[in-house]
Amino acid sequence: MPRDEEYSRLTDPGRYGVVHSRARVWAEELAELPDVASFALPDGGGFRLASSRPGTLPLLLLTRDEPFPLLDLCAARPDVVLQSLPDCGCDACDRGSDDLLDAIDETIGTVVDGPLVVLCGDGWQARWWPHGGSSSGTGRHVALMELCRRLADREDVRVPEGTEVLIGRSWLG
Repeated sequence: MPRDEEYSRLTDPGRYGVVHSRARVWAEELAELPDVASFALPDGGGFRLASSRPGTLPLLLLTRDEPFPLLDLCAARPDVVLQSLPDCGCDACDRGSDDLLDAIDETIGTVVDGPLVVLCGDGWQARWWPHGGSSSGTGRHVALMELCRRLADREDVRVPEGTEVLIGRSWLG
């Protein structure tokens, strides 16, 4: 169990540099796939990867260094954040690099493997994939997850008025 003082302490911010390294490796590896293009973002801000296969969503690996190395894994655009890592940098919340690397790999797999469905409304988002999902800014999580699943299955459904729908299919075929 962490001690109370560890929750307000960040003794080694550099230990989270592994998230930037993993993003770079993924960008290099994915760029080797047929029909995938990788673009380095200006000022070392990460990478944008896109498959030319129909129905796919771009993957953004956005990096920043303050207050410690951070990685935002986004689908389609920067405001569709699937995962932000690490979620906390304090000493008490450090679970080691294995957890961070697994979370990065799983999230990238969510975009690359597909399907991924994202619903964006006024002040809320829902994100669904075959083995999970999340939502923010809404109390309708269960209903939105079902709606996303049905959209992934290509069903003809009605979405709430003003909702933007993003559906990403597999980059791999």
